[in-house]
Amino acid sequence: MKMEPFPGPLVKENNYKWKITQEQIDWLCKYFPEVDNHTLMKKSGMNHSLLHRLARQYGLTKSEKGLKRILKNSARKIKSICEANGYYDSLRGKAPSEACLEAARKMWQEIREGQRQHPFQVLRKKSPYRWKKFMEQKSNDRKEMIRKEVLRTVYGIGRRTRLKNIVTCKYKRSESSHRYNAKKRGYVLPQDISEQGNERYNIYYTEDTRRGKIFEENLVKDGFKVLPL
Repeated sequence: MKMEPFPGPLVKENNYKWKITQEQIDWLCKYFPEVDNHTLMKKSGMNHSLLHRLARQYGLTKSEKGLKRILKNSARKIKSICEANGYYDSLRGKAPSEACLEAARKMWQEIREGQRQHPFQVLRKKSPYRWKKFMEQKSNDRKEMIRKEVLRTVYGIGRRTRLKNIVTCKYKRSESSHRYNAKKRGYVLPQDISEQGNERYNIYYTEDTRRGKIFEENLVKDGFKVLPL
């Protein structure tokens, strides 16, 4: 659909309010029912919240014909993008295309060299609310993964992830401190630290461990057993 230019640039009255002219409102009322929001924002310079606020204020909705065309064009774009990045092939069990892998390598190389921002940084600047929700969901997913891994360890099912330092049962503060310092000295800590396991308070040493008499005496006083590996 051929569109007329947006009548004039947007002007702010203050930090919180835009000055919208009648010509701009008429332009929006004319094209909103038939044109997708992304194109409207690109042509007019409006952001997402301003466009939707004006649409609610003036009762603007997409027409049935316009909505069908918008959805059809959107589906066509999504299909072309998925075909280009190998998404459909991945669903069929095929490896990503070499073009997709090369694009990913190039993206991360540019991020490391400072030529491009990390996608999380872009999302945080563009939409702090969506970034906050995403980080909350990511945190909840990790907590759920750790919870399930703890249950697998407790019941002896076996590990399914590569998460490190999974604590299946809490230690006292002094015990946690001793375990941390022992690990820094080169002592070997057992993987199974559940209540059902027999190695919860075992700490092993090897030939490369920086042993200390007073340190090991403090370990024993705190309930640990210092044993050769």
